[in-house]
Amino acid sequence: LEAPIVILPETADRSPQDRDEIYTLESGSAVWKTSSADSPALIANLRATRAAKRDEESLRLLYVALTRARVWLIVCGAGDAKSESSWYRLVEQGIKAAGAEGLVGGALRHSFGDWPDPLGVQHIPQKSALPLPLWATQDAPVAERAAQTLAPSDLGGDKIMKGETDGSGEEAAKARGTALHLLLEHLPQAPQSDWPAIALRLVPDASVYPSVLAEATATLLAHPSIFAPDALAEVAFVAPPLAGSIDRLLIRPDHVLAVDFKSNHRIPDRPEDIPEGILRQLGAYDHALGQIYPDRDIRTAILWTGTATLMQVDRNMVRAAFDRATIP
Repeated sequence: LEAPIVILPETADRSPQDRDEIYTLESGSAVWKTSSADSPALIANLRATRAAKRDEESLRLLYVALTRARVWLIVCGAGDAKSESSWYRLVEQGIKAAGAEGLVGGALRHSFGDWPDPLGVQHIPQKSALPLPLWATQDAPVAERAAQTLAPSDLGGDKIMKGETDGSGEEAAKARGTALHLLLEHLPQAPQSDWPAIALRLVPDASVYPSVLAEATATLLAHPSIFAPDALAEVAFVAPPLAGSIDRLLIRPDHVLAVDFKSNHRIPDRPEDIPEGILRQLGAYDHALGQIYPDRDIRTAILWTGTATLMQVDRNMVRAAFDRATIP
């Protein structure tokens, strides 16, 4: 545990922090640590006792550091060394008392005895190289990466019909769709008389509040069975490599119905005209629910909020669209 040269690089002033927020009394009771200026006598005494123990431990550590050097001990530091309890000042006092000499630049040196003779260069005989083990001659195996998780909306394909626009822009359309989803999720849980107030908290944007509330209200009133108390809202699912949530899920003894809300402005007249990306999304729901409920008929539908129209889609159609998606 010794070395020919030991350097103590940072021995200047330090301000150790007492980071404990709770002190323990001799009786075992715990008290909050208060600020120095506001501490009652009991806590002030505890603080002083802890500081004294910390100083004693610091001196023990300094002793250990000083006694590790076999030949040459270098003590230095940056910044101020005004505190008499700093290691720098304590060592300075010691070597001055031992007769240290001053050097250029203000350094002090205390020396005695003779410097040991150099050991010289040791010649280590070379051993014949041993053959490398087989594992050291081969490339490490490439780690397998976890399969990428996809959301049903990430399966590609158009999400809107050609000519879909109301002049508001993509970001505004997304914000409006998010607002409608929030209302259709939360309003069914409250009396209709409370819907305006709840909607105002969920959609504080005054520019869209009236229209989304009217659209959500019409949708809710047109399809009470979809928003019945036994229907599930925002149902999360995982069916590797897919993970997502279903806007509304109705579980019946013989079938399961997944309903996806869409706020598109252009609404197809028939399921065959539904954009490819939406069909693939419904196919992802069919794929996941088929694994969870293999003994039930899986059905999917779109609830077009713009006209409060519920459009069920043939299972073969959504399965075919899902098969056309590229899934890694």
